[in-house]
Amino acid sequence: MRNPFSRFLAFLKRSLAAGPAAAYFTGKKVEELGPLLPSKKLVLATAACFLALSALSAALLLCVVLTGEAPPELVSAIVSLASTLAGIYMGRRW
Repeated sequence: MRNPFSRFLAFLKRSLAAGPAAAYFTGKKVEELGPLLPSKKLVLATAACFLALSALSAALLLCVVLTGEAPPELVSAIVSLASTLAGIYMGRRW
């Protein structure tokens, strides 16, 4: 069994793969290239965003439980990371 981080990176790589398998014609024959996989930098940046988002969400939950209020800095950081992730996925899909 592989370690959890490499499985997480493999999952991100599959989820960021661009659409269906690419194919092109060579004469009368169709050659398939397979799915277009993302670069390693994009996968690592997406993983870092997901890990930071989960850490900030845990910190926000802890602040709300202990103090009873949500710090606006944590909320704005969570919203910005979530919009970054949404932009990554929408940019890869469309």
